[in-house]
Amino acid sequence: MTNEKIFATPRKVDDVADCYFYHTMELPRHGVIEGRDWDLRGRVDEYLGHVDFAGQRVLEIGPASGFLTFEMEKRGADVSSVEVTDEHGWDFVPYPDARLKEIFGPRGIVMQQLKNSYWFSHAAFRSKAKVYYGDAYNLPATLGQFDIAVMGAVLLHCRDALRIVEQCAKRAKTLIIVDKFHPDLEGAPVCRLVPTAENLIWHTWWHFSTQFFTQFSAVMGFATSKPTTHEQYHRGRAHTLFTLVARRE
Repeated sequence: MTNEKIFATPRKVDDVADCYFYHTMELPRHGVIEGRDWDLRGRVDEYLGHVDFAGQRVLEIGPASGFLTFEMEKRGADVSSVEVTDEHGWDFVPYPDARLKEIFGPRGIVMQQLKNSYWFSHAAFRSKAKVYYGDAYNLPATLGQFDIAVMGAVLLHCRDALRIVEQCAKRAKTLIIVDKFHPDLEGAPVCRLVPTAENLIWHTWWHFSTQFFTQFSAVMGFATSKPTTHEQYHRGRAHTLFTLVARRE
């Protein structure tokens, strides 16, 4: 049974200058706010696998500025999101401390501003969505059970992506997994490590094949529809993503 006390009290954020918008958002009374990273407008249903959200309880991993949160809510969902705590910040690739020192300080500020953008948007939409600040690798039973769990372009940033999928599978009847599509990996259930000693990519761990998640979903008793691909825009450039929808058999 859900314990409402685990969810965060909405933060009051009055100034858009205190926000980092990960997504481009169109907010009531504020208009269009250009995001720093993704613009998913007009392609949300493709992104979410054309799943019907009306009357569904949804668990979302990593809401960022909340674009998908509020889009699912518009489609009739009751959304609860899981976001990292202020102390955790990110699942950093463990480069030597001397190399990461320049990143940690600015990143902490950005994460705070990112959370501000969520609550700024939450107020603008008069949203009823909830946020649990905690560990996605160990979701508490008090979150309750869900109809759908959404992992939207978040697993590539996580050291143990399959643990998060497993955690969601314990709590939801349907899984929606979205990630970048890499044609060279297709045909086998594989993932590829992204960071090297030279590239200093500290925020991304993996490239995945669609079969990687299809096979793991089947292991847990989920039947997966054929993955679909779609174009989404990151910093003005089109990227091909895949969406996989798995349902408990």
